[in-house]
Amino acid sequence: MSAPYVVVGGGAAGLCAACALALKGARVRVLEAQPRVGRKLLSTGNGRCNILNMDTNIAHWHGDAALARPVLDRWPPDRIRGFFAKLGLETVEEAEGRVYPVSRQAASVLDALRLTIPLHGGEITTDARVQSIRRPAGGNGWALTLASGETVTASKVLIAAGGQAAPKLGGCADGVKLLKSLGHRAGKCFPAIAALRTDPARVRALKGQRVHGAVSLCADGRTLRKEAGEILFGDGTLSGIAAMQCARAAQEALMEGGQPQAVLCLTDMPYEAFVGRARLLKGHLMEDVLTGLLPKRVGMEIVKAAGIDLHATAETLDERQLKKLYETVTKWRFPVTGVHGYDQAQVTAGGIRLSGFDTDTMQSRLAPGVFAAGEVLDIDGDCGGFNLRWAWASALTAAEGMLRSNGTKG
Repeated sequence: MSAPYVVVGGGAAGLCAACALALKGARVRVLEAQPRVGRKLLSTGNGRCNILNMDTNIAHWHGDAALARPVLDRWPPDRIRGFFAKLGLETVEEAEGRVYPVSRQAASVLDALRLTIPLHGGEITTDARVQSIRRPAGGNGWALTLASGETVTASKVLIAAGGQAAPKLGGCADGVKLLKSLGHRAGKCFPAIAALRTDPARVRALKGQRVHGAVSLCADGRTLRKEAGEILFGDGTLSGIAAMQCARAAQEALMEGGQPQAVLCLTDMPYEAFVGRARLLKGHLMEDVLTGLLPKRVGMEIVKAAGIDLHATAETLDERQLKKLYETVTKWRFPVTGVHGYDQAQVTAGGIRLSGFDTDTMQSRLAPGVFAAGEVLDIDGDCGGFNLRWAWASALTAAEGMLRSNGTKG
């Protein structure tokens, strides 16, 4: 079976590109390996779908970010919101520049995309895993072989099969493998936006506790990343948004042979105020002294980490002990021994190098007629809508490029 335009992958980038193609009257077919399209998209933003972020600072993207800048600039946030408005999806900006569908439901985003494609003559085929891509015997276009044995031919192919994060929702390395078979190079892939692994004994008594604070990821005397927000103590892990944002820097440090540490700051109270508070609590056992500032279990573990007897009373602390307690509250150190795997990661760092593509069109420099978009490429963003922003921007650029290469106005 043939279609002029074939999109490999029914995730955010693939569906977005297919919509853009279908809206221009192009005959497009989406091939999705899973039984349903958009499964990972449904889970984003805790089911609310943080569709993008209004912050355009390139520092929010990593990997081949410098090469990605023209793509992001071509599709700024307002232009992307305008595209979705054409699909009937209205959006609203919330705190920290995060943009959500007005319904606050990820299903609204998926429905806007998946319903538009057949409405404008496109086709979505599920349970259609692409195993290989090659030039057909005639040398024109591309032939894709599916796991079912079917061969699909197309004049233009977009590889938007995502990354390896969240395999239960369809994450896989298929797109990377297909593009590598065409000669493209890939940067080392690893989980990003994931929990930090630490010494289980250090967090065993804290499992399930949540605090708000800052996490500094440090190695070799340098601060590699600092993030503020929720911190969640897990089973041998530190998670929550503040810790998970540090995963990429932690993994890079570990790959370079470093010994990273997560340094937690759980109060912004000045030292003098901290001491004054402690002096007011005469007669209070140390196991209770930090209660009211932090959850009790967290406070007790900090007191123990500072080397102070839980059954001592607050007024017995000397200056040295007070300084040590304050230092622990503001610089509580945990060794980072690894990063949680793809099964719980939100995104894949690494992927196919962007240098192999013309960023004006997202067309391969090695295999004309093949395009790429989304997480399959060596671009990953911070949490907060930046990864989806890249998915939309690269997909819409690719759709325009595919149309232009066939002489159709994008």
